[in-house]
Amino acid sequence: MSLRETTPERGKTVKKVRYIPPGYVLSYIHEATEFVVYQQEKEGRLYGIAFSGKSANPAWHYKFKSQESLSKLIEETVAGLEAHKAAVKARRAARYAPHGLKGGEVFSSSWGWEQTNVEYYQVVSVKGQMVELREIAQERQEQSFMAGECAPLPGVFIGEPIKRRVSMAGSVPKVKIHQSSTAYLEKPIQVIAGAPVYGKQYWSSYA
Repeated sequence: MSLRETTPERGKTVKKVRYIPPGYVLSYIHEATEFVVYQQEKEGRLYGIAFSGKSANPAWHYKFKSQESLSKLIEETVAGLEAHKAAVKARRAARYAPHGLKGGEVFSSSWGWEQTNVEYYQVVSVKGQMVELREIAQERQEQSFMAGECAPLPGVFIGEPIKRRVSMAGSVPKVKIHQSSTAYLEKPIQVIAGAPVYGKQYWSSYA
């Protein structure tokens, strides 16, 4: 095989073909990860080139001291690819795992670098993996200079509805609010007269 690049027509991409150097023969295939190895012996030296998935670029291309060293690298590479595949599968499963959310539940987000911003969001509606949220007000108590504790005030809406996809952090539902903020389901610490009571969180401000 050879690597060929042609000038594409407008709007089309260049297609790359895997380059297998002359003299290399296929010596290993791992179908589950689409990992293949070609090797050759030349002038008493052993060479190996590997590809993974659909990539036209080699995963590696080395000279080896022995067949054992080549086999060891193959085993290590396959183990890494299998671990990566398992991690991707787990992330996908978590993304679509049943979350059991219902209207009225509260999410909290704590974020910031030089200060700790706390925000609360209440579930307005649920449709599959999507939820509609609205930011709610919070009760704040300042305990030191520009810092203190806060708790959510369910039903006191201060923000417009936003829609977000739910994923799971272990067994806890979470939603991405914006680039710096991820909100997690906040469980009430008790229920009084049918009304949930939530624990307090630390906040700080420098403005």
